[in-house]
Amino acid sequence: MITKRGTVWLAVLAAVALSAAPALAGDGVAAASSGSPGSPGAPVSGAPAPDAAVSGAPVVEIVLTGAADNLGAIRTALGSEALSAFTVRFRNAPRFDPAALFATRASSGVALSCWIDVSDPRRAALYFTDPVADRFLVRSIELSGRFDELDRESVAQVVELSLRSLRVDARASLDREQARALILRQTAPPEAPAEPAEPAVPAAAPARRRALELGAFYGVAAHSAEIGLTHGPGVRVALGGSWGRHRLALDARLQYQFERRYEEPRIGLDLRTIALRADACWRYPLATGVTPLEVGARLGAGIDHVDAAPRPGSAGPPAFVPAGATSSNALVLVAGSGVKLPLGRDLGLFAELFVELDPARVRYDLSLEQGTETVLARYRLRPGVLLGVEL
Repeated sequence: MITKRGTVWLAVLAAVALSAAPALAGDGVAAASSGSPGSPGAPVSGAPAPDAAVSGAPVVEIVLTGAADNLGAIRTALGSEALSAFTVRFRNAPRFDPAALFATRASSGVALSCWIDVSDPRRAALYFTDPVADRFLVRSIELSGRFDELDRESVAQVVELSLRSLRVDARASLDREQARALILRQTAPPEAPAEPAEPAVPAAAPARRRALELGAFYGVAAHSAEIGLTHGPGVRVALGGSWGRHRLALDARLQYQFERRYEEPRIGLDLRTIALRADACWRYPLATGVTPLEVGARLGAGIDHVDAAPRPGSAGPPAFVPAGATSSNALVLVAGSGVKLPLGRDLGLFAELFVELDPARVRYDLSLEQGTETVLARYRLRPGVLLGVEL
C-alpha cells in the first residue's frame, strides 16, 4: 500500500532519474568517439598518407628523362634535404614532351610539376609549371659531361629554388606564350651549316674572257756548236676568243736576242738577232673556276732578222780582210707546248718548251781563193724554253 508519504518519495526519485538520463547518454557518446579511431572528426595517427614527406606539404611531380644511372643519382640528390618541404612523386619518361607540360593537372592533386631532362650529358634542361598550366619556369644548367657530384648538387639546388619561386612569386614566371616560344627554341634541332656557294662560273666557259692578251717573256734557245745558246727578252700580243672551255688565239711575238760573238784565229763574227713569230695558239683549263690551270700548244712560223758583222780574228794582224756588215732574213718554223699558272684574274705566269726548224740551213762562210769554208752553221733544229708573265 502506497501512502501519501511514499507517493512523495516516488515522485522525488522519478525526477532524479529523469534528470540523470541525458547526462549518462552524453557520456556514452563521448566515450565512443574517443575510443573509435575510425569515427568522423577523430585525429588520424600511424602511417603517413601516400607520397607525403611532411603532413600537409604540397605535392610535386618530378618527371625524369635521360640515362638510367643519371636518373638514379638525381633521385638520390633530390631525396635528401633539398625538397624536404614538398611531397615528391617521381616518374620516368622516354623523352621530354612539351605538350604534357602545357596540359592542366588541377584535378590530380599535384601542386607543381617539374621535368628534368638530362639526355644531353653537357646540359640539363628543367621545366616547371603550376597545376593549371598558366605559369612556367624554364632553366638550363651547363654540366661537366660526367654528371659528377657538383652536377647533381647544381641540379638539386636549381630545382628547389625554382619550385619555391614558382609557388610564392608569380612575377618571376613566364606565361604560356613566353614559355612556348622559349621551349621551341631550345628543343628545335640544330640547323645544318649552309654549304658555301660555289663560284658562278659557267661549266663550259673558261674563267678568262679578255679578247686581247699582253705578255712579256725571256727566252733561251740553242744556236750552233760554235756559239752555243742565244737568249733575250721579248713581248707577246694575242687576240682571240673562247669556244666552250677552249681558248683560241692568234699570237705575235717579238724577241731581241743579245749579241753573240764568235772568234777564231783567222776571223771573228758578231751576230745580233731579232726574232719575229706569228702563231696559232690553243689553251684548255684543267678545271673550272676563277683561275684554273691551263695547258696549251702553239704552231707557227716567223723570220729571224740577223745582223752579221765580220771582224779580225784573234791571231793578231788579220789574215783575211773582213767583209762589211750584212743583214739577212731566215725563215723559221716553230711548235711548242706550255702551261699557264694564274696568279689572279688578270695576271698569270706561263712557261713553254718549243722547237724551231730552219727549212734552209743558215751558215756563215769564209771566202777563200780555192772556194768557201764554213765558219759557223746554225742548228737546223733548235730547242728552247721561255718563261713569262701575262696580263
